[in-house]
This record gives sequence, structure tokens and C-alpha cells, in this order.
Amino acid sequence: MSVRLKHNKKVVSSIIALVIACCSSFMAFAATYIYYSNGYISSTIPIENRVSYSEFDTAISAWNGTSTPAYIYTVPGSGNNWMIDNLYATTWQALYTPVNLQYIVFGRATKFKIELNRKYLVSCTSNEKTWTMVHELGHALTLGDNPSNTTTPDASIMNYGSNRQNYTPRADDITGVNATY
Repeated sequence: MSVRLKHNKKVVSSIIALVIACCSSFMAFAATYIYYSNGYISSTIPIENRVSYSEFDTAISAWNGTSTPAYIYTVPGSGNNWMIDNLYATTWQALYTPVNLQYIVFGRATKFKIELNRKYLVSCTSNEKTWTMVHELGHALTLGDNPSNTTTPDASIMNYGSNRQNYTPRADDITGVNATY
């Protein structure tokens, strides 16, 4: 085998090792929080309150009280982002949906809606309703669902298994929002 071929094999091996190391680091980082690319374009979020639950203001305060640039405030009228509750004949408890996207078919949301399903929330405690709203607002703040974090489900409000009596955004959630904005 020539010296040149041995050198090329070493270079290729080094590149492969570097790629594996980078991917491993990224995967470890990604397990902390999951980025959601259709979150709102800004951490300052105007939102219309169309819900019949008094926990709406508490959910907003939960995010505004974090060490993130999140600033969510209530606005009147139409033409804005909104949160609404209704009786839906589906299996989901709540749903964040981008209405308009930055680049027509992709990018961050320039407008969104959050729908809360009364079918499931009717039997929830006040804290569980607030948890649901804080979780959905987490999507607006670019956080994806984190069902993979099963060893420490309370590390993220975006984890379905987290304690729903505690609606405070967790360290992983704060890290994710700060990394995005």
C-alpha cells in the first residue's frame, strides 16, 4: 500500500470520527429540548384570549416569569394569534397550529392558533389546565414535544409525562427558548 493511500485512509478515518463525535454531541444536546421550526417568529407574542378558562393569564405569566426573552401579552380583536377552547370530537387535548408561515410553506409562524379541547379539559384540575396552556405556548416559543425524555420527564414541560400539577417551564424549556431567540 502506498504512503499516499495510507494518508488518505487516515484523513477519511479522521473525518468520519469527527462527524460521529459531532453527531453524538448534537444528539446529546438535542435530547435536552427539541426545536420546533414552526414556532412563532418572535419571542414577543401578542395573543387573543378566546378561552373560557381563567387559567389563561396564569399560563402567560408562567412564561413571562422565566429568564427568557419571552413576552406574551393579551390583545383584543381579530387578526392576531389566538387561543380558543371548544368541544372537539378528536383524541387530542390541545393543539398548536401555525396559521401563516414565514415563507409560505415553511419557516416560523407569523400567525398561530391554539385550540383547547373541552372534552378532555373538563375533568382537569386548574393546574392541569394551566399546564396544557403553558405546554402549547411552548410550541409557539419553538419547543417541540419531548416524549423521548423518559428518564427525567419533569426536565421539560414539553414532555407528556411531566407532572401536570407543576405548570412552571423547566430548565430544559428555558434553555431551548434562550437558544432560539
